[in-house]
Amino acid sequence: MTSWTATSFADRWRHAVAAHGDRTFLVWSGDTPHQVVWTYDEFDRLVDEVAADLWKRGVRRGRSVHVALTSCPTFVAVWLAVTKLGAWFVPSDPQASAHELAGHLTRTRPVVGLCAEVRREAYESAVAGIDASVAPDVVVIDERDVELTVLRSQAADMEFSAAPHDRLAVMFTSGTTSAPKGVVLTQANYAFAGEAMAAAAGLDADDRQLVVLPLFHANAQYYSFASAITVGASVALVGAFSASRFRHQAAELHATHASLFAAPMRMILARDDAGPVEGLGLRHVWFAQNLTLDQYEQFSSLVGCRPRQLYGMTETLPAVITQ
Repeated sequence: MTSWTATSFADRWRHAVAAHGDRTFLVWSGDTPHQVVWTYDEFDRLVDEVAADLWKRGVRRGRSVHVALTSCPTFVAVWLAVTKLGAWFVPSDPQASAHELAGHLTRTRPVVGLCAEVRREAYESAVAGIDASVAPDVVVIDERDVELTVLRSQAADMEFSAAPHDRLAVMFTSGTTSAPKGVVLTQANYAFAGEAMAAAAGLDADDRQLVVLPLFHANAQYYSFASAITVGASVALVGAFSASRFRHQAAELHATHASLFAAPMRMILARDDAGPVEGLGLRHVWFAQNLTLDQYEQFSSLVGCRPRQLYGMTETLPAVITQ
């Protein structure tokens, strides 16, 4: 049995930038056919500018940022910015009710809260409903803005200081109970999850993860982004899952790896025309929950590889069972 030396996720990111700076990190495909691409170096510069903006808003090591955004480049940049600052973030379902958001805000007391323009009414209602002494500075985001206009500042006199056992996130999950629990995750937790899942998937720097699952969930963060950063691979991020477009997106974005649940896989089987897709190159697909044998075989034929089942939770970090 080999030992594992704790390291911070911030160090994982710094190493990826140093070793793979000129390689693609993120490919963003939003609600238009136009793709936006950043190398590791380019995205790191963007992250530093976001970190400078958060610093000017009072974010420091040990303090939190609340994020109620769909999957978009802003989410990724804020996550990595708080990672470098030694701060932590609280990702919430952007479609959550004002009551649920208020609970998250009250329990985590963020310095800054990020919401989308299209959902600001519920968010501002949540902020108005909590004690003013713990209300965050609200920043309204256009999730389609790839320039991250309202969250960029020139380099500030800030400290990048993150240790392995610093808190990096609190993710709320109901699990098998009705009351959401706040799962506390450290920098080392993310580093370990990324390393374990990259090894389990045989991921390397030439691979590309396709992320169609929501970024506020552990799956996309642990299995896709953290694993890609660990080995210097790239990530193709789409704004929303499309059952009829999944294979076409995988081909257009040159994805080799993906992660799904059984329900969206059944939706793909029901809505995909099953015709050939030129350029489809998936060689590894994780999936959680259960399919029938027929569904599994049909999906394997559709995507061109044998998906591998896993079981894990927010609390377990990497999947605890894979096959």
